[in-house]
Amino acid sequence: MKTRSGILFLLSLTGIALVFCFVIFRPFLSPVITAVVIAVVFFPVQARMLKLVRYPTLAALLSTLLVILIIAVPAVLIGIAIKKEVSDLYALLDQKSTESGGMSLYLTELIERPVRWLGQHVDMGEFDARKELLGRLQQIGPALLGEAGIVAGKIGRFAVNAVITFFTLFFLFREGRSMRRRAAVILPLSHEQTNKLIDGIGDTIVATVYGGLVVAAVQGTLVGLALWVLDIPSPVLWGVIATVFALIPVVGTATVWVPASLFLILGGHWVQGLILVGWGSLVVGTIDNIIRPYLISGQVRMHTLLIFFACFGGVTVFGFLGLFIGPVVLAITVTLLRMVRDEGITWDVFARGSPSSEQR
Repeated sequence: MKTRSGILFLLSLTGIALVFCFVIFRPFLSPVITAVVIAVVFFPVQARMLKLVRYPTLAALLSTLLVILIIAVPAVLIGIAIKKEVSDLYALLDQKSTESGGMSLYLTELIERPVRWLGQHVDMGEFDARKELLGRLQQIGPALLGEAGIVAGKIGRFAVNAVITFFTLFFLFREGRSMRRRAAVILPLSHEQTNKLIDGIGDTIVATVYGGLVVAAVQGTLVGLALWVLDIPSPVLWGVIATVFALIPVVGTATVWVPASLFLILGGHWVQGLILVGWGSLVVGTIDNIIRPYLISGQVRMHTLLIFFACFGGVTVFGFLGLFIGPVVLAITVTLLRMVRDEGITWDVFARGSPSSEQR
């Protein structure tokens, strides 16, 4: 009885300690999970680097710097390209506004075109496009000031999370193998079961990342193709930008094709604008729901419908990281159920209080 009481007391203290650890580490879960995902995907790079350098700390440092370059360089180049395109667009609008007598007058003329067309089919009453536009423009200034503080805070938080992510990544690269061995010792599972569980998690993360990259590339290509057909400037560049935004749930490629559609519609090209809206929402927006679960299910040997709910249910609960957390949780669950099945554990265990006689 004393031993049982001691065990219960120890388990209770352990549970309480784990709860406090979760509270302490909760603010850092997002960057830590991101670091784990990156470490799993780039583990072959670290393994090759370790063979070349043979010093774990130096190899981990070089691998981390390489990952930073792989992520940062394309981001900087795309940012420069976006800045150039936006500057060119602003120069075009400034030229048009000067020719029309001012920006407000130019925008008013753009808005009045669809309003006049709509007025031929719908009673617009006493709608005054100029008055409405000027009223909205007067509200933009205070709204932008309010949003500027929010954006600045998000940028600062993003920078801190980035530092934590790469700092954690360095230690995961350096001590990943030893962490796996320690996990194998702590878990009350056999060596084979531990390997199955860890390998299942790793395979799911890799499949999710590569599946997401393939889906983003397909969506970006479809957006770029549509922009090229509709004669939008720099379709290849905007296709690449759409590919990057396709990696972000909720935001997605709409960041590119929605402004392009508005640009066409406000420019009087109604048919092209509506075609782009239909293409972006019906084709580009829905192809993700078809391709992603199919690609991931093929890699991790789970039903496509389960992967579908795991991906998008995960996004609903955890946000962007839910794309990885959802399939990983599902993979862990399926792996554990298979272990239970392989061990021959049935409900008879609970009915009789002894292991089932059915074995694998």
